[in-house]
Amino acid sequence: MQDGIDPEDELRKYISFYKGKVDEKFLKALVEEVRNSRKADYLSFSPVGLRAGEAGLGSRGTGDYDIHSAIIGASGSDPRNFDDAGSVEDLVVSVDGIHSRLSYFPYLAGFHATRAALRDVMVKGGRPLGVLVDIHLSDDSDVSMLFDFQAGVTTVTDFLGIRVVAGSTLRIGGDIVLGERISGGIGAIGKIRGKKLTRDRISAGQYVVMTEGNGGGTVTSMAIYYGRPEVVDATIDLSDLMACKVVGERLLGEVESMTDVTNGGIRGDALEVSNLTSTSMIIDPQRFRSLIDPKVLKLMEEVEVDVYGVSVDAILIFTNNPDVVIGELRKASIKADVVGRVEKYLGHPIYLEEGSTIKELKPNFRESPYTPVKKVVGNTTTFTAEVRSRLIRSAALNAAEKKERFTQLLNSRLAGDVKFKTS
Repeated sequence: MQDGIDPEDELRKYISFYKGKVDEKFLKALVEEVRNSRKADYLSFSPVGLRAGEAGLGSRGTGDYDIHSAIIGASGSDPRNFDDAGSVEDLVVSVDGIHSRLSYFPYLAGFHATRAALRDVMVKGGRPLGVLVDIHLSDDSDVSMLFDFQAGVTTVTDFLGIRVVAGSTLRIGGDIVLGERISGGIGAIGKIRGKKLTRDRISAGQYVVMTEGNGGGTVTSMAIYYGRPEVVDATIDLSDLMACKVVGERLLGEVESMTDVTNGGIRGDALEVSNLTSTSMIIDPQRFRSLIDPKVLKLMEEVEVDVYGVSVDAILIFTNNPDVVIGELRKASIKADVVGRVEKYLGHPIYLEEGSTIKELKPNFRESPYTPVKKVVGNTTTFTAEVRSRLIRSAALNAAEKKERFTQLLNSRLAGDVKFKTS
């Protein structure tokens, strides 16, 4: 605490605001726990001076890309590979967190997180087998939030004929977190049907087919926080999963790769694909916009949200035979069209083509601001890319050193030839 500030007085203010009354024994016990925990500071993390928001973490832009590239590299995988889901032998797995702005709308949070996790499995050519639920409620949260969330989850799983196979339900911080809030995520598991539709299969000369984008958790949040809840109805849609199902069952021979338009919109997807495959996407803006649900597109235009920099939850299909792909999708009443093509890298990950001219779309630091608060926060950071990179490397190095220390501790306790290795 700052000098001259009584910690008990400060806590009393917060507790009385949320609880309406203050249990003095609880307050004193909380202060005691905090003071005792400081004796374990050497077990905590080592700050580098870069906060998550300033780094762009979770904001689906270049900042987020840099952080996750470092995390992927630290795990021993290719730091350029941001595929929607990972695979082990013939199994494919993914995980998606609850959209933070949907914490007070548990059904929508459960529906969209489950839809996103299963979609990530399915765009890689996986047949979904089940989902895992991890849901945390604060102590003050009404228990109905849990059941509301589960209803959203099972709306999606029932549609696909699968079920929840495992889960964890906990309280956030046990007894000491104030306010109503849920957090957590959904994991999905599937089995590869025949070939993995990974992004490294994307190459110059392929066509980009896109299905209609109705929006997911991001568009839902935009609609709610701009006071347009009626637009949320457009996002309660599972045609994206149906499109993946059609590809998996009828079109694997015609499709090279799939992904969804989520992480920072098509700007973000193109950045990830380009860094992995050294290609550029050339997109027809009219066709792209025509495949966004009319209600969703109208709202984006009204509140000035960049349609190329926000998740619209459409499916991108990379193929050499677009007519066959579109024909099969339309038989299933799924809207789809060719929205572009793939070329060798031209200097930027993505371009818009209008007539005989092309215009580059540069990646943004964060996704397109889609709520009033996000517009105030903006799409920049006070840290340069070089400084962010240096601080991220420092954080990764600190963690690696701690891992080494605890690995040595584990090895000192193991008998025989069983030893842990560090990556």
